[in-house]
Formats: sequence, structure tokens, C-alpha cells
Amino acid sequence: MSGRSSGDGGSGTALGAVLKILVYAAILGALIWGAGMGYRFGREIFCPAAMSGEPGREVEITIGEEDSVSSIGEILEKNGLIDSRLIFTIQARLFETEFQPGTYDLTTAMDSREILDVLSGKATEEEESQT
Repeated sequence: MSGRSSGDGGSGTALGAVLKILVYAAILGALIWGAGMGYRFGREIFCPAAMSGEPGREVEITIGEEDSVSSIGEILEKNGLIDSRLIFTIQARLFETEFQPGTYDLTTAMDSREILDVLSGKATEEEESQT
């Protein structure tokens, strides 16, 4: 017989239980963080916010015929009209936006959906149909 008590094996079991709890807590935390990031990402796409309140700063931009969605997003981002070129690119593709070349007066009080409408010519069509 050895002088060891039967309680020694219990410390390994307790340590294993604590480690399992820590792993589960880390997984749960990662899931909650991921869900929050996904929610914020989706909200930016479907419910965008303007960069500033009314009346905003007016910016004139020119869109060429050869400009890609990404390059248009870069122009808008550099001029402080949108927060994320990636979000703008996803919105443009999701809403099947066809950009019309030209020079546009935009403001920082416009959200990215409004900017998409202006750059595609939808905003002027809606204004004409309301009059």
C-alpha cells in the first residue's frame, strides 16, 4: 500500500473541468463577438449612416466611363463621403448599381445608398416622377 490518498486523482479532474470551462467560455465569447461583427457589417450595408449631419460638406466628384466600382468607392472614401470602400462596393453589387459617367455634387450628409442612387441616375428619375 502506498501512502497516497485517493484525493490526489481529484486535482487532475478539477483542473480538466476548469480547462473545459475556459475553452467553452472562449468559444462562446468568440461566437458572441462574431455575431456582433456580423450584425454591424449587415447594418452598414442595409442601413447606412451619413458621414455628417445636415447640411454637410459639399463635394464635387467626377465618374468616368472606365471607373470600376472599387475606384469609385476609393474616390468617395478619399473625399470623406463614405466610411468604407468595401461596404460601398458590396452595396453597389448587391443593389446592381449601374454608374452613369458624369460630374456630381454630393454632400457628406448623404448616406451611401443615396450616393448610389445619385451616381446611377435613379435619384433624378425619382425627382422627375414626383413632379
